[in-house]
Amino acid sequence: EHHQVNFSDSKSNTNSKSNSNSSSYSNALNNSSNSIMPPELIQLQLENTDLRSRLAALTDTQSESKAELLSLLEQQTLHSSQLESKLHQLNAGFAAIEKERKMLRKAADMANRDRDEVEKRCGVLERHLKLREGEVGKLAERCREQERRIEGFVGERDGWKDEVGKVER
Repeated sequence: EHHQVNFSDSKSNTNSKSNSNSSSYSNALNNSSNSIMPPELIQLQLENTDLRSRLAALTDTQSESKAELLSLLEQQTLHSSQLESKLHQLNAGFAAIEKERKMLRKAADMANRDRDEVEKRCGVLERHLKLREGEVGKLAERCREQERRIEGFVGERDGWKDEVGKVER
């Protein structure tokens, strides 16, 4: 006995599902062209395609029924969608990590430039400080020399005062 199964409604329903799934599949391929496609997702998409082909070829009762194939197809589609969702989450996470890495790199470069500028200023200031220290050293030596001269003049003056005091007496 052969059972005639009317696939016209089912086919149009399946075709609309198939079209939406294949469009979501092509969207997934287009959206993930810049990202990594995990092998499990590719395998699931191939299995979905195989199940759709087997469903279209089904006209009589065979080893698998249409309901079983539809159920399998639905499970595979759900699993594929979940994997795609995880893939998009991972790609978003990678993008966020890359953005943060670039921001940190920029901050590190700015800090290095600032450090170089500070070190340059420090070098200039150290040179000025050494010049000033040299000038202070020379001035201190001149002051000591002046003090020695003054002490000499004071001693000489005191000596002359004593001489004048002796002569006046």
